[in-house]
Amino acid sequence: MLRLLRTNRPLQRIGALGVAVLAVLCGGTAIVLNRLHDETLAEATLGLRTLNASLAEQTARAIEGIDLTVGGIAEQIPLENRRSLEAFKRLRFERQVYEILKAKASSLPQMEALSLIAADGSLVNFTRQFPAPTLDLSQRDYYQELKDADPGQAYLSRPTKSIVTGEWTLYIARRVNTPDGGLVGLVVGAIRLSYFEQFYRSLHVVPGSGFSLWWRDGMLLARFPPVPDKIGTIAHDPIIDRQLAQTGTGTSTLQRSVDGESRILSVQLVRNYPLAVAVSRTRGEILARWQSQAIVIAGAGLVSAVALALMLWAMARQFLAYETANRALSERRQAVEARDEAEEHVRQLQKMEALGQLTGGVAHDFNNLLQAVRSSLHMLEAGGELRGAESRRAVEVASQAVDRGATLTQHLLAFARRQRLAPAPVDLGAQVSGMATLLERTLGGAIRIRIDRDAGVPPALVDPHQFDIALLNLAINARDAMPDGGTLTIAVTSLSVEMGRKAGEPAGESISPALAPGGYVAVTVRDSGTGMPPDVLARACDPFFTTKPIGQGSGLGLSMVHGLTAQSGGGMRLESHPGLGTAVTLYLPHAPVPADDGSDPPDEAAAGNRPSPVPSAALSDAQAATQAAAVRVLLVEDDALVRMANAAVLDEAGIMVSEASSGEEALALLEADEGIGVLVTDFAMPGMTGADLTRLVRRHRPGLPVLIVTGYAEKAVLQDLGREPGIRILSKPIPPAALIGHIMEAL
Repeated sequence: MLRLLRTNRPLQRIGALGVAVLAVLCGGTAIVLNRLHDETLAEATLGLRTLNASLAEQTARAIEGIDLTVGGIAEQIPLENRRSLEAFKRLRFERQVYEILKAKASSLPQMEALSLIAADGSLVNFTRQFPAPTLDLSQRDYYQELKDADPGQAYLSRPTKSIVTGEWTLYIARRVNTPDGGLVGLVVGAIRLSYFEQFYRSLHVVPGSGFSLWWRDGMLLARFPPVPDKIGTIAHDPIIDRQLAQTGTGTSTLQRSVDGESRILSVQLVRNYPLAVAVSRTRGEILARWQSQAIVIAGAGLVSAVALALMLWAMARQFLAYETANRALSERRQAVEARDEAEEHVRQLQKMEALGQLTGGVAHDFNNLLQAVRSSLHMLEAGGELRGAESRRAVEVASQAVDRGATLTQHLLAFARRQRLAPAPVDLGAQVSGMATLLERTLGGAIRIRIDRDAGVPPALVDPHQFDIALLNLAINARDAMPDGGTLTIAVTSLSVEMGRKAGEPAGESISPALAPGGYVAVTVRDSGTGMPPDVLARACDPFFTTKPIGQGSGLGLSMVHGLTAQSGGGMRLESHPGLGTAVTLYLPHAPVPADDGSDPPDEAAAGNRPSPVPSAALSDAQAATQAAAVRVLLVEDDALVRMANAAVLDEAGIMVSEASSGEEALALLEADEGIGVLVTDFAMPGMTGADLTRLVRRHRPGLPVLIVTGYAEKAVLQDLGREPGIRILSKPIPPAALIGHIMEAL
């Protein structure tokens, strides 16, 4: 099942859909639970804030009640007792004052005691004992705060432990002034903090709740549930302190409260007093209902997920039987398609190979015909039989036709990869720059030429002459694609191809060569012309295919360029888009680095395959006649027409010629006649080739000069022979004068 799931696209989609649905189901459940969680916390927090506001108001009113009582007593003290300190101290022995104070204190449950304190800090009257005990209260903060100035309002002291009870107590004090405003005494009310604990205990609240009263600096004054060991201790919470400073209220989650529980705490300052009331509830109690809901929702989600998984499993099982049979059919169909594709590829390769062989053979035979025509024309010109301008013009036209035919055969041989190359290390950047002037004259002023050369591009191994022809062909094609002018860009770069990597596969390409690993020089010729549609791009490299008018193109330009790069060990890439121009990239291999052991450099090694140059200077008539009379040439050619024409040319030049139609016949003549000084042989002959003949002859006559004339050359066959002294490789059709010159130079 798992193997089928990995290979079956419908099952993968169903599985992906199932996973997505499960993810949505789980995600939705998580979102609902999280939302319920947040709502539960928000609801609990809102309830805590509401209750906290009520308790803060109740606390403020409780303290205000004591404040009013203290203020009323201060105003009820008789004037005669306010005139001096001694008069105020006489209240110590007033039983009626004691009873009034006791009655006032008992009327307020939050009040612990009432007392009168003289201006010198001594206790005058006290609700807990009559007469009051002798106590010095001058060190109390309320005494220190009120002795020097009258603030006009009651003063709430800091929490202090009571001398009498030993419990933490708050005191509210007011001044009692003399008629002239001086201090005569204080009225002090003690706030019983246990009152708040009892009040909190009386509230009907949900489990897990907590109530507390705090001094502004974080000192705990009262709490329910009680924590006696924490009363009077200070606990700071920076978050709550910051919230109280900004808004007077604060909410925070305490991971560990004073009772060790994790709580959500709401704190609010008491109006007009440096006190804060806090209401809290444990997170466990707050989230208890949510947890029960979460269990129900998660259970429902789990059941749904299991049901969905079972449904998907059942669907997968149904697919299994179908896909097992379908997979076998699919594999069989793929095998058939792969076989058909391979057969089509083989047929294409066979077709192109057959076409190449046919083209090479046609070019060879055509070269023979051209050689015969050229030799015959030479005979007509040399014989002096032509009369009149029209006859000479006809001969000139025929000669031009021969030259055009020779060019055509070179293109055919380039396509067939049978042309004779002379590869050498070439700096293609300098080669392209050197052709700039020729390209400018060829393309005209309407086309701007831009050359981009990367620095440090190594030399490429290529026939420089054939490269120039290929570059010129590409430039002419670009010119025809830009009738209204444009830009022709030639870029020369270097790249390295790794194992299994192609030279590049951009969109719209016709050929993307699978190059052998190694270094290459890439020459890209890019125009800004009309581009090619896909159907034309697909056939652009086919031989004899052209979109140009009749007479303006042979259809062999790109075929020749492709053949050159392939024969040179590289490749070609063609990319084009309608309206965006065309780019042709030639990949030519890096030239090998010369060895340091004294071996021949690449240019010398390739010299054996380089065509022999045409003699640079003609001999004088006397010299030619003298040497011609002394020359005896063995002409070997299987084509009777070519042999006859060349023999006539040599005979006309005064050279003694012996003819042979095959290699075997030539060997017999050489054995019979030791006076033969030069061997001129065709390369492609039935039975024994010109190369075979040359090797056999050189065994018996090592110094005999040999001229091998060929319509196309096999590089591997002629490479070794071309290195030997006295052997020259000539290309058909060769001008008669050049043939004669080579014979003379060979001597």
